[in-house]
Amino acid sequence: MGTRLIYVRWAALLALLVLEVVALTIRFDTKTLEGRPLWLEGFFGLLPAGFDVMAVGAAVVLLVQWPQLQGALQCLPDRLQNHPWSRYLFVHLAGLAGLVLLSGPLMEDRRKSAVSVMALTICWVGLGLLSLLAWVNCFLPHREWLPLLRRWPWILPAGTAAGLGVLGAGRLAQLLWKPLGVSTLWLVRFILKLFSEDVVCQPAERIIGTAAFEVEIAPACSGYEGMGLMLVLMGAFLLISRRTLRFPRALWLLPLGCLLAYLANAVRIAALILLGTHVSEEIALGGFHSRAGVLLFLAVGFGLIGLSLRSPLFSAADRQGEADVDTTASEAYLCPFMALVGITLVTGAFSSGYDPLYPLGLIVTCGLLWRYRKYYDDLSWTFAPRAVAIGVTVFALWIALEPWKSGQTPPTAPVPLAGAGAVAWVIARALGSVIVTPLVEELAFRGYLTRRLMAADFKSVPQGTFSWPSFLVSSSLFGILHDRWIAGIIAGMFYALALYGRRKLSDAVLAHATTNALIAAHVLASGKWSLWT
Repeated sequence: MGTRLIYVRWAALLALLVLEVVALTIRFDTKTLEGRPLWLEGFFGLLPAGFDVMAVGAAVVLLVQWPQLQGALQCLPDRLQNHPWSRYLFVHLAGLAGLVLLSGPLMEDRRKSAVSVMALTICWVGLGLLSLLAWVNCFLPHREWLPLLRRWPWILPAGTAAGLGVLGAGRLAQLLWKPLGVSTLWLVRFILKLFSEDVVCQPAERIIGTAAFEVEIAPACSGYEGMGLMLVLMGAFLLISRRTLRFPRALWLLPLGCLLAYLANAVRIAALILLGTHVSEEIALGGFHSRAGVLLFLAVGFGLIGLSLRSPLFSAADRQGEADVDTTASEAYLCPFMALVGITLVTGAFSSGYDPLYPLGLIVTCGLLWRYRKYYDDLSWTFAPRAVAIGVTVFALWIALEPWKSGQTPPTAPVPLAGAGAVAWVIARALGSVIVTPLVEELAFRGYLTRRLMAADFKSVPQGTFSWPSFLVSSSLFGILHDRWIAGIIAGMFYALALYGRRKLSDAVLAHATTNALIAAHVLASGKWSLWT
């Protein structure tokens, strides 16, 4: 019992650190440093990159070297039973409070002299280091992590190099949008020529379309975002299915996935132009523009995954002795989620303003849940105040992070709130958000994925078993598959904490349902319908 509580504490500390970083980022904007001393602006400009390097480096080290680290950490919980972590947590929070108090005068007060700014900066850095070191000691006392560093002295330089490499690749990808945009423009033009003669193409302005409807190839439309997401998805798949794939041959799935994502993006743009030309501009710029990309990404990604698992070119399940694993249980946990996402994406892509066929997805999903009900034997419904508190916390974070969502739709009603049909749609949307969505998403991510990352026969892993790769990968994929991916990753971490607390999947469902119920109430009370997009 004590070991499990320590794992839960570690996960909670990680979620606390992410929450603190997000809160500081929201509260203090580095744009206020414009016109201040150049060294100060440069210093604060490097901080986000430094945090990214540390986070990515730590994640890479954990994922790659987890078996070795797990053996070294196996005996740690017994030695941490009497660890005074609460004292370090108090020091951490005190240092953080001082950091917040100094951030305002340092970043927002332009009347201070250069000497005062320098002194404030030194104090700010000192408090930041104190807070960070206290958090590390709260997580793991120095008497434990210093021997680990001496045993594996390469961990810090290797993690830093990995973080810098991923960060550099991300920066390079942003620079590649121009050549990608040009190639996408000509590929879209080639596709359109197959269906229409009046194709308009202006390469200098990156405009492509027809005489009746044309679009501009913006950076987000160049394809690099989809390629990056495909790398994340296929990388997670390689990790999950490492025992059933033929390596190093399976690594070819990474460039193949990127190529297919790039081609799918060009097909999406061409389809959008043809839809706007021959059917409806409103639909093309509405549901299709916002959802077709996600739909194609999921179709390409999961289609490639399905083919690779069935192809002897990539699959080695037969020689690994895992071909006899019962796949029906996996279908029971995944099919309702895939049905709800797939149907709502398809119907939403060909609607304007609101999706009148949204209830269709709920009906099919509920039918699948009823069909597979006997496989959900690990769902035991008991009320958990902690799960409700976690759900309320995630709701507050979700609302706080809402301004981060790019391309936010205006807060207008997606359906005229008049008539029985409109009222029925709103009721169906609320019920789907509060009851069906939390259940199917928690079955897929916390019920299936967290355990599938540990064993091919996920049912053999007890519900609520903790491992760092499982916690990080499942939370990250949960966030990436949501439009608001930053808030989604944080939410996934908190819902995982609800699961680990009592090892009950129903607690994660309750926390998720609490969040969605509060969001639904907020939408209906304030009219901010964009929260339901």
